[in-house]
Amino acid sequence: MKGRYLISLLLPLILSCVSCTQQPEKKALPQKAAREKPAAAKRDPFKIIHVAGETVSVSPKASKLTVRGKDGEVEIHATKKTTIYIGGDKGRLSDIAAGNKVTVKYLEIDGKNIARSIFIVRESPDDNKSPKAEIPSIKPSEKITPDQPADSPQKAWPSS
Repeated sequence: MKGRYLISLLLPLILSCVSCTQQPEKKALPQKAAREKPAAAKRDPFKIIHVAGETVSVSPKASKLTVRGKDGEVEIHATKKTTIYIGGDKGRLSDIAAGNKVTVKYLEIDGKNIARSIFIVRESPDDNKSPKAEIPSIKPSEKITPDQPADSPQKAWPSS
């Protein structure tokens, strides 16, 4: 009888300890649903886009410039974070004129092209010269007659 009494006291204690140590079951989502995220939460990473060409118009008040590249005209918006370099020196949007050669790095955000950096090529006066003007003209060679001695060299060679 003592054995039954002991078992009846210990059995509820053992069962309560076992039930406390078990973890509750987690309801798992189906594999496919767990991997996919909602389409609205997915965002494409920003890509830097380059355009090189000629400025068509510049509006410093509206912080806009239009660049004609090989794929057509692109309207670019400048911000306070936009860096502008003119011939290697820092510049402002108001320093840019229509017809300048330009390279722009920009991001497309919410349908607007936001400039990160604008590089203007400064044309130097040497660029306007034609390459033919730099080549010296060649004089026709002089003929030496037998009656004339050949020109002596400018420097005399040291005697050995």
